Amino acid sequence: MKTITHQSFLEEVVGYLNRSHRPSTTLLIVPNQLSIEYCDFVCHKAKWPAGSTTLHELMRTHSKLTLLSTWALLRRLYAWVEPISQESFEQFARWGLTLLQDFNAIDSHLVRGVAFFESLYKQRTMEARCHQGSLDAFKRVPLPLWKEEESMRFWEQLPLLYASFREGLIREGKGYEGLCYTMAQPLPEIRSQALIFVGFNRLTPVEAQFIKQCQAMASTAFFWDTDVHYLDNPVNIAGHYLRQHREKKWLQSRFAPVTYFNDPGKKVFLTELPTSVAQVQAVVAALAEKTNEGKLRFLPSQTAIVVSGSDLLIPLFDELADRSIPLHCRVAYPFHATVIYRLVERLVQLWEAFVAGQEAIYSHMAAVWALWGPFAAETTQGAAMRPPLDERTLQPLFDPWLHKEGLLAYLQAGLTYMYGHFIATDRLFWVLNKTALCHLLSYIEGLMAEMADCSIVFFLNGLKSSNMPFHIDHPVTGLYIIEVAESYNLDFENVFFLGMNEGCFPKRTHQDSFLPYDLCYSFGLPLADKVAEQQTAYGFYRLLQRAQNIYGYYLQKNHLDAAGEISRLWTQLTFDSPFNIITAHHSLQLLERPIVPIVIHKSHAVMQLLDRFVAASSRLTPAALIAYLSCPLQFYFSYLLQFKQTVKGGSEMVQLGTLFHDVMARLYQPFLGMQIDTSRVMQLKAQIQIKIEEAMVASRIPIGAPLLLRALLEKLVTAMLDLDGAEGPFTLLGVEVAMQQSMALDRERKVWLGGVVDRIDRHHHVIRVIDYKTGLSNCKVGPIPTLFDPTKIQKNKAIFQLFFYAWLFQSLHGADVPQSIMPYLIHIRELFLKDYTPGIFQSDHGIHYHRIEDMQAYLQPFEAGLKELLLELFNPALPFVQTADLTICAYCPYVRICQRD
Repeated sequence: MKTITHQSFLEEVVGYLNRSHRPSTTLLIVPNQLSIEYCDFVCHKAKWPAGSTTLHELMRTHSKLTLLSTWALLRRLYAWVEPISQESFEQFARWGLTLLQDFNAIDSHLVRGVAFFESLYKQRTMEARCHQGSLDAFKRVPLPLWKEEESMRFWEQLPLLYASFREGLIREGKGYEGLCYTMAQPLPEIRSQALIFVGFNRLTPVEAQFIKQCQAMASTAFFWDTDVHYLDNPVNIAGHYLRQHREKKWLQSRFAPVTYFNDPGKKVFLTELPTSVAQVQAVVAALAEKTNEGKLRFLPSQTAIVVSGSDLLIPLFDELADRSIPLHCRVAYPFHATVIYRLVERLVQLWEAFVAGQEAIYSHMAAVWALWGPFAAETTQGAAMRPPLDERTLQPLFDPWLHKEGLLAYLQAGLTYMYGHFIATDRLFWVLNKTALCHLLSYIEGLMAEMADCSIVFFLNGLKSSNMPFHIDHPVTGLYIIEVAESYNLDFENVFFLGMNEGCFPKRTHQDSFLPYDLCYSFGLPLADKVAEQQTAYGFYRLLQRAQNIYGYYLQKNHLDAAGEISRLWTQLTFDSPFNIITAHHSLQLLERPIVPIVIHKSHAVMQLLDRFVAASSRLTPAALIAYLSCPLQFYFSYLLQFKQTVKGGSEMVQLGTLFHDVMARLYQPFLGMQIDTSRVMQLKAQIQIKIEEAMVASRIPIGAPLLLRALLEKLVTAMLDLDGAEGPFTLLGVEVAMQQSMALDRERKVWLGGVVDRIDRHHHVIRVIDYKTGLSNCKVGPIPTLFDPTKIQKNKAIFQLFFYAWLFQSLHGADVPQSIMPYLIHIRELFLKDYTPGIFQSDHGIHYHRIEDMQAYLQPFEAGLKELLLELFNPALPFVQTADLTICAYCPYVRICQRD
């Protein structure tokens, strides 16, 4: 058994072929496009200009069918599915893509699809009987909003659907990938060529079938890139597929007994680091190291950075963006991580504002051009295509786009203009975003061809979840960035492995499917996670074969993250290889230092910020005053500096509350000024599901939103309408009522206060000011001054808010409304309690509580407390300070600024 360390695998293959084959008749067939680029480089270096292609490209060329785009395939599949599902195309698309992937897998593995789906229907029928009609126990991809009978009809017709869809495509001369490959047969001209299959690992049955057909017509040879270290070890999954190939006589060419692992010159390092960014920084720092002679220690052309999945690509490209290192890569980069994604979001917001007839759309235009500015090229006359800064110059640029018919046409026009004026540079940040812009235009073009009237939610959700193919082409001088499963035929002297943690390497895979595991096993369909694991293992071991300097990085385990174990592949390497692995550990050493309290004095600049509430254009809301009572510094950050808040915890409840308020407003809005009685409430109940769907679309919640959210929302709205029906009749005076009133601080200043009330109605002879609360809140209050006590405001937030609204209503309409004004607090979740009574309950001594039926006796003390609070807020001698109650900090969005996290 001999050891080879200097030549790469492709150099060996090309050298051998150069001595025995004529290049004009030789076609090298490799696994992927990255292999082609490396192969062309090796052939050029050896001065042997043979042709090369990928196996998939060869099969597409020799197929009788033309490959269709995903959108075109989904549209054709929908035509067959629509009579069964009766769903809109957008509703179908989210699970239709999964069905299409299943069809592709079945054909790629030459499985008898009709027999498979007939077996699936029998299994579903038995499952339904065993579980008394429930299909959920075995269903991994639910068909939303389908009843049991509809689901069973779908499973029953699935065999016919598969066969009909497939036959229809064949008649049309079109197909999806798996179908196209099953219809691939070598054309006669292939007889004049010598086909050399180089460096393959896993072959699907349809690929193997095509190769056998090629063997029958042309001269073929196989070169397997392997090592006896894992090929002859039956427990090493890196050699799983190669061992299967070795058992087949027609694939046995060039399984030479060679090892590369026993090279004593190899150096292997394993480093534990505290964060993912620290891993990237360590690699980039190593690339900058130089030898004593001043040369780079790791030449880019001899070096590769290996990643598993796209998670580490974002920080890696960020670190490399300002470096002058040439790169070579073909990776799938998440589109949502680009500036172009933010740009298209802003363009959509501009479109929505324009369609809604909003006059003040200049801010949206300015935001678009602010994002576009760094990418704008200079014209041939030297004038910079920088974003104009005023409405007069912005409006003419946007008008031609905005007056296009439809969202997609508007986006296509605007983005095409931007692409035509994109700055020409090879810097990574610009190249990445130009690729993103190209991907976006291609995505829009595909949608326009099949569903030009798609909704905004559907468009953005599909775009956000997409990955764009990103290619930088410097195969001779570039530093290679590669996915481990795409590293076939590539050899490097220096290899850096990032993210060598269990769960990341191999990367956990989840692929939605209608195909159950047991049937897949019975029919010979492999499991996606097993395939990914075996391919990752092979890519890992074959990269180690010829490398001389190997560096692995993984995240350390801590008490917050249980997924800190090192990858099983690297652990196996420590036991079954001759490597002397040098380990290192780097942890964060945090120095303790005193945290200085933050105090913001009310300087002239700060008072100017406060003065915005003196103008009628801005107003202090109850939420702002509650924030000030809770923590003056939080008020300063949120309402004066207007820092963007990020909800910390409880986001699902916030979403539920927002949707509930929206649904109730949509239900009641058409009935303003009308009487609501039991019959009217029954009409409203029939509209609940429709209004829920409208609210979700308006909130841009995906069509595939959790069914639990929909069910809970429907239950809460129904309970609210049940209460209204029981308390009716009442006259609806307003929903989402905006009110604004001023309060004088002194002779010179008055402060504007305002808010939006959920609902106002007249019940008998009482005006009810209604506030819905979907979360937990208190409904009992003591003396009115306690509402302004900072230590009790967290408990009394809902009551403070409703008293504020009642005071506003009394101030604005009290003289015209002789009826009593009642603060009516409704805890939605307590509607399911048997003896629940809505409202606010007050006691001066905290023993006996009575419901407040009329606010009249409470308005004067509340107004006095409100004025005292405003005088404190506008007092320049009192600074904004941090709260002493650390429980408030637990849910504060600015907790990291104060270093109290």
